Amino acid sequence: MKTSIQWLQEFVDIPLTPESLAAKFNLMSAEVESLEPMVRAIHLVIGHVETCVPHPDSDHLHVCTVDVGDNKILQIVCGAPNVDAGQTVVVALEGAVLPGDFKIKKSKIRGVESHGMICSLDELGIERKYHSEEGIHVLSEAVRPGTDALKALGFDDTVIDLDLTPNRGDLMSVLGIAHDVSAMLETELRLPDPHVDEDSERNPVRVVTDTPACMSYYARIIRGVRIGESPMWMKARLIAAGIRPINNVVDITNYVMLEYGQPLHAFDFGKLGTDTIVVREAYAGETILTLDGKARLLVAGDLVITDGTRPIALAGVMGGAETEIDGQTTAILLESATFDPIRIRKTSDRLDLRSESSVRFERR
Repeated sequence: MKTSIQWLQEFVDIPLTPESLAAKFNLMSAEVESLEPMVRAIHLVIGHVETCVPHPDSDHLHVCTVDVGDNKILQIVCGAPNVDAGQTVVVALEGAVLPGDFKIKKSKIRGVESHGMICSLDELGIERKYHSEEGIHVLSEAVRPGTDALKALGFDDTVIDLDLTPNRGDLMSVLGIAHDVSAMLETELRLPDPHVDEDSERNPVRVVTDTPACMSYYARIIRGVRIGESPMWMKARLIAAGIRPINNVVDITNYVMLEYGQPLHAFDFGKLGTDTIVVREAYAGETILTLDGKARLLVAGDLVITDGTRPIALAGVMGGAETEIDGQTTAILLESATFDPIRIRKTSDRLDLRSESSVRFERR
């Protein structure tokens, strides 16, 4: 279980260095597999690209002027295909050191001076499995030039990775880890106090559970949804935990799962085509196309979420592609449930399909 130290600090004060906290865990709780900063880099700031023109001696390079704060405009040569004027970007200043001990110096590129580098997420050490960006990273939110780039991106953090034994399912959430930290350090635990604004409309969905292997199933409709990117701080915390950001709805379900340990799933309500959810055991020979794009052949005993007829999710393991959240989604059905952990483990093992959700259900 990976988590951000800053995320933990929202729930419990930690008056220790990350290294001292790791030592406490090793002595009193769970073994620490690793303790690493999210990004190993210095002298990175937010910049605003003022101008961007083609390099006079290259067909793929650009010469940019970049506002890096404190009334300082730098000329930077950039080879990224997506660089353009008006962008908010990450700039490695002269003297910066990027992952791999890559040092940024003043240079001449085909006869044009360059005073720094406009960075991609790859150059910050963010693995490709967490993003699909080609070229430099362009911030979607306005940030003042000169701001510490790692703070702006939420990357000024340390990630602690706990090697959990099967009996420590309670540590599969940030709150669970915070409970242990509170006990180890004898400090107060601050629990969240969530508030929900509800509409007066009656929930139109009826839930039927036709198997004792589903102990509880709750569904709620949320309308007026607009799909987009999550804020930078949320994406950073998901990456710290080893989860790729997708979109705001999927990211929120993953964020809640990480914080509370309770997996959630969001269906596109418009694609559902029904007001009845039936949880049952699969019929031998049924199939479902899961979110990873693979057709799964089911056997009797697998648990499925259905629209009354067809499976739309493999319970506790993975959702179905036919009801996937996409850019056109405007209403979702949000699921929260509990399932028999043995049944979830058997299905997950048989299909060789392990997910963040199944891992948590298996340890209930």
